[in-house]
Amino acid sequence: MELKYVTTVCPFCATGCSFNLVVRDGRVVGAAPFQRSVVCDGKTCQKGHFAYELVNSEGRLKTPLVKRDGELVEATWEEALGIIADRCRDFSGNDIAVISSANATNEDIFVLGRLAKEVFKTENFTSMAAFGVNASAGSIAGIAKADCIVAVGNIAESHPLIARRIGNAIDKGAKVIAIDSYESPMAVMATEFVKSAPGAEIEAISDAAKFVEGENIVVLYPVGMSSSEAAVAKAASKLAEEKGGVFCALPAQSNGRGAIDLGAAEKSFSEVIDSDSIKAYYVMGEDLGPIDAGFVVVQDSFMTGTAKTADVVLPAAVFAEVDGTFTNAERRIQLLRKAQEPSENVKANWQIVCEVALKLGQDFGYETSQAIFGEICPGITYEEISKDGYQTPAGESVIADESAPALVSATEEYPYVLVTGPTAWHGFGGVGTLSENCQSLLREVPGMFVKINTEDAKELDLLKGASVRVITEIGEIKAPVKITDEVEKGIIFVPTMCIGNECICMLTGKKRARAAKIEREV
Repeated sequence: MELKYVTTVCPFCATGCSFNLVVRDGRVVGAAPFQRSVVCDGKTCQKGHFAYELVNSEGRLKTPLVKRDGELVEATWEEALGIIADRCRDFSGNDIAVISSANATNEDIFVLGRLAKEVFKTENFTSMAAFGVNASAGSIAGIAKADCIVAVGNIAESHPLIARRIGNAIDKGAKVIAIDSYESPMAVMATEFVKSAPGAEIEAISDAAKFVEGENIVVLYPVGMSSSEAAVAKAASKLAEEKGGVFCALPAQSNGRGAIDLGAAEKSFSEVIDSDSIKAYYVMGEDLGPIDAGFVVVQDSFMTGTAKTADVVLPAAVFAEVDGTFTNAERRIQLLRKAQEPSENVKANWQIVCEVALKLGQDFGYETSQAIFGEICPGITYEEISKDGYQTPAGESVIADESAPALVSATEEYPYVLVTGPTAWHGFGGVGTLSENCQSLLREVPGMFVKINTEDAKELDLLKGASVRVITEIGEIKAPVKITDEVEKGIIFVPTMCIGNECICMLTGKKRARAAKIEREV
């Protein structure tokens, strides 16, 4: 038996924690701490601890698929690439949208950007990191040295190891002001809690200003997936500027920072997805739900909702099967190392993109991910960043102008106000296809849930775990209830998740909060 440890970077959030993958006879079988990590000091959250489980999940795609007679069937790579080449000639320029996962490596995103701009010649290249927030100052280690921290949102569950640094600061006497719409774990952890009315986050940030004082002030904001992320981020950034502190936006995805740096955030994600002019989609590693378009190509590691409706599906390697880099929230470029070989018909995302480009007449000429990295960061090698990574200088914050969220109130028809946020077991949920393939995470949180106040539960005659329908003016989901006093009477909480056939977007669309009603399942 051959046993070895391979150091890599977590594929979930933008904290960028490192850990060791345990490899037995060439196969990933577990995870172990990497004590020398400058980011996480050998610690991980639940997601990082169980991330290894997705590597050899039964849900992995292992061969190309093409649509024949309305069904996806197995095909060879040559057949699949041939169909892409033939069909893509039917579309040109901005007819095509190219969507990158912000959980893909820098090398993957860079090459996909070349495919979009040089081969398809489309401006519609974007990712889930494209919410108009480009702000990354300070460092993760520096958070522990702050004497005043403002946490706008539930960092304790969106970025748990950053919350650990906040806890370190509290232990040293720092003041921590949490701003949230319910008594979240971050609010409980803080020394001051400023409760925001749903939709009034900007006003709450203004209210919190009176508590902010100190010589070393840090303002942190985990970027979610609503239409008002930039507006809230701008208010948080303004607070930091007025108080002489630093502001850092925390992307939800492991390489959200890298996606921004590499141009996959220049075009708004919402603008591209909502466009009626898109006739074809090329999607790398993101689940957008069912897509109805003239032609859809998906390269992914799992059979996502988008893949199920695609015309061609190409099987991609996961984080443990590639060499490459992620850039975390503090701008630290870190090295992922291949721990096991992918299955015979599975390829790295950048390799797939290169083969598609070649089939369409353009040879990118890359033989290794290191060669791609050499174009991203000229003069820097993988060997040079192998120990602690490479932290790039902080640039000027650029945050889009955006309408502020609107205050949400209950109505006679919809007597509750639904608020959203991350959960420790699935993060912001935009990476649901990753956590869905970690069985230990699913055992803890198998799907959507609804937190409801104790008094409201009594009035509705609900017991813990009872199944209910949560309904808003745009849709509904079914989920079990969790009875708690974390949320006040009249407020319900549903996590920002997309898991199984349920998605928060069915309830909120692009809003941070919505009026809602609850109906008990009979």
